[in-house]
Amino acid sequence: MILGIDIGGTTSKLGLVEGGTVIARSRIATLGHRDEHAFADALVEAGKALIRVQDVPMVKAIGIGAPNANQYTGIVEMAPNLPWKNDVPLAAMITERTGVRAVLGNDANAAALGEWRYGAGRGSDDLLVVTVGTGIGSGFIVNGELLLGSAGNAGELGHTIIVMDGRTCTCGRAGCLEAYVSIRGIRRTYSELDGDTGLLKDDGVRSIAEAAAKGDPTALQTFKHTARWLAVGLANAAAITGPRRIVLFGVIARSGEVLMAPLRERFMDALLNIHHGRSDLVLSALPEDDAALLGAAALAE
Repeated sequence: MILGIDIGGTTSKLGLVEGGTVIARSRIATLGHRDEHAFADALVEAGKALIRVQDVPMVKAIGIGAPNANQYTGIVEMAPNLPWKNDVPLAAMITERTGVRAVLGNDANAAALGEWRYGAGRGSDDLLVVTVGTGIGSGFIVNGELLLGSAGNAGELGHTIIVMDGRTCTCGRAGCLEAYVSIRGIRRTYSELDGDTGLLKDDGVRSIAEAAAKGDPTALQTFKHTARWLAVGLANAAAITGPRRIVLFGVIARSGEVLMAPLRERFMDALLNIHHGRSDLVLSALPEDDAALLGAAALAE
C-alpha cells in the first residue's frame, strides 16, 4: 500500500492507494501553516491518522505530487502558487519524519501518470493531461515516457506565452497562459468585460459557469475568450509533441458544455492540419481527486 499526496494551492489531499484504487482519503489546508516545516508536520500527522483509521500496516512508500516539484532532486522549487517561496526539500523532510521512502514529482506529471495508467489515457503512449485550477498543470507522456527534461521541470504549458506583453503572471513574467486560463485569470476576464464583480462569489468560476448556462452575455463572452486562449495553448503543444489524446480536468471539466463547446471549436481552428483526427480532446475519466492521488502513488511504485 502506498500513501499518495496531492499538494494544491489551497488544499492538500491524501489517499491510501492499493491496486490502482484509492481506498481512503483525507485532506488538510495548504495555507495557514507557520512555514514549510509546520506544513510537513501536518501532512505526516494527517497521513498517520488516515492509516490508523483504516487499521492498515505502515505504507511501503509515499508519493507526493506538488507544483514546481523536481522529481530528480525531491525539491519543490519556488512554486508561485504555494505559500512558501524558497526551495523546499519536501521528499527528504517527509522521509525524515516517517522513516518511509518518499518520492516527489510535479503534480501535473503525477496526474498524467494517473490518467495514463487508470483513466482516459489508457492505451495511448502519447498523451497530454491538463488541469486548470489555482494555476495550470500539465503533464506530457511522449512515446510511453513521462517528459521530464534535462533539469526535471519540462512541460510547463501554463507558463508558455500566449499574449505578448500581457497580464503579469504569478511567475513574474507577462502573458503566460496561466494568467488567462486559471481560476484567477477567468475571474479577471469576467471583471474586465463587465466592470461589476457582483456576480463573482467566492466559488472559483462556478457562478460564471452557472450564469453562462443561463445565457448571461458577459459570462458567455468570458468563456469564449477563455476557450480561445486555451485552444491556442493546446494546439501549440500538439504541434510540438503530437499527443494522441489531450485529457482535461479541473475547472474546465466542471464548467461543462458552456466552456467545452467553444473550446472544441477553437481547438480545431487552431490545430495544425496534420494533427486533425489524431489529437482527441477529452475529459478525465477519473474522479478529479483520484487522477492526482493515483499518479502520486505511481511515482513511488
